[in-house]
Amino acid sequence: MDLDIVKIIQLMRNPILDWFFYIVTQIGDQYFFIVVVAIIYWTVNKKYAHKFAFTFMISAGVNTGIKEIVKRIRPFYNNGVSVEESWITEGYSFPSGHAQAAGVLGYLSYDVSKKLSKRWIWYVGLSILILVPLSRVYLGQHYLSDVVVGAALSFTLAFFIFKLVDKMKDNEHIYTIMLAPIFILVLFFVQNHDIFVAAGGFTGFAIGYYLEKEFVKYDVKADFWIQVLKIVMGLVIAIAVKEGLKFILPYTATEDTNPTTLDLILDFIRYFMIGVWAAYGAPLVFKYVFRHK
Repeated sequence: MDLDIVKIIQLMRNPILDWFFYIVTQIGDQYFFIVVVAIIYWTVNKKYAHKFAFTFMISAGVNTGIKEIVKRIRPFYNNGVSVEESWITEGYSFPSGHAQAAGVLGYLSYDVSKKLSKRWIWYVGLSILILVPLSRVYLGQHYLSDVVVGAALSFTLAFFIFKLVDKMKDNEHIYTIMLAPIFILVLFFVQNHDIFVAAGGFTGFAIGYYLEKEFVKYDVKADFWIQVLKIVMGLVIAIAVKEGLKFILPYTATEDTNPTTLDLILDFIRYFMIGVWAAYGAPLVFKYVFRHK
């Protein structure tokens, strides 16, 4: 039944929808989330960005854990499901990571819309919550059950995690850094690229957030053009850190082989450094470059 639904949805295929859903599906990608978290953290509200990042990292970890247990193959391995090479996502199918990411974004928009009494924000989030999972089925990367469970799971996780972080009050940076060793401990039992990336990013961000809150205390408020400069500078340096470390610490695996343990450790280090830069390094630089308290 699940496979039949994928084939039925793909009956709508045409160049315009191919392009549209390929663009939409990028919203559920981890790089999109890194950019969104960074922008919120640097220019809007650090505490809210922390809550968002914390939820996304937990959701990503849960997603990878379930995939490793269920090990469901993706729809495009079946006859009758058409895909383009650029659409193909490696790894297992259930639940959908992109749909889970959309679920986190959906809950974020719902929470913000309630706090600001801006209903249109929830409508935007709801559109993402519907279109990103649909794009994954249309592109032949997931079954309908993958995306429904993924979106529902992350939306529910976000609800409880947001409530939990709120109960931490002003000590959320202390509780968060206490959870980092748990992520690192998991690495000894699960040899998975996504887990190492999530653990590295979470640990780096947790340490950086703690240091920033205790010692930097940067005020994100600034004039519009300074905010733009902060975003550009912060993202350029983050990319430089990622690509620079990839050059200094290159992969030993090729496209035809799985990452080695060393490759996974290097992934952890790269995303750890990006997390530290985003949460601590960038605010420290902004504080002095832009003479902002």
